[in-house]
Amino acid sequence: MARSSIRSTTARRLALGLLAGAALALLGSACVSTNTYPIDFFSEMHYQKSFRAQEPPRLDIPAGIVPITGGEPQYTLEEARNLQNPLANDPQAAARGQQLYAVNCVSCHGPQGDGKGQMSVYWGLVQGAVPPTNLKDPAVVSRTDGELYWILTNGYTSPQNQVQYPHNLTNMPAFGKLLTPEQRWALVSYIRELQKQ
Repeated sequence: MARSSIRSTTARRLALGLLAGAALALLGSACVSTNTYPIDFFSEMHYQKSFRAQEPPRLDIPAGIVPITGGEPQYTLEEARNLQNPLANDPQAAARGQQLYAVNCVSCHGPQGDGKGQMSVYWGLVQGAVPPTNLKDPAVVSRTDGELYWILTNGYTSPQNQVQYPHNLTNMPAFGKLLTPEQRWALVSYIRELQKQ
């Protein structure tokens, strides 16, 4: 009888230990550090719907109401010919353009705009490469302000020199995503000042 009572006591302790361990494991799994519960015991505010029970759900806005393409219009070269420089009468625009030219353009076009910048040596070494344009060339001087703006925005490959560069690169890189429209117009103003020298 002593053995059977020891066995039953041991069995009870084992059962209670397993039951207590399972309860602790369940409690521990419900209290994870991510502040969410794997099993949703409690209704929390951040799980509720964003409208009340008697209120109908809010409708989405109609398609096309909010612009998603940005505010700058895209022109073709022909359309850009008629654009006027809005900074043409701004005396400080050329000074801002000179600073932008020193940062973005001088390495190819040179400090005088003659196409003899530091990168022109590299272009001379690459077979078939077109050197940077002399901004004082009559073909460039005869372009309108709108055309120069379009070239700064979209880049340019001369029709006389159709070299296929890798990754569709052009002779003149596009600065449309690097400079604001006002900065590009300031560059046009400075290029016109360079052409007068």
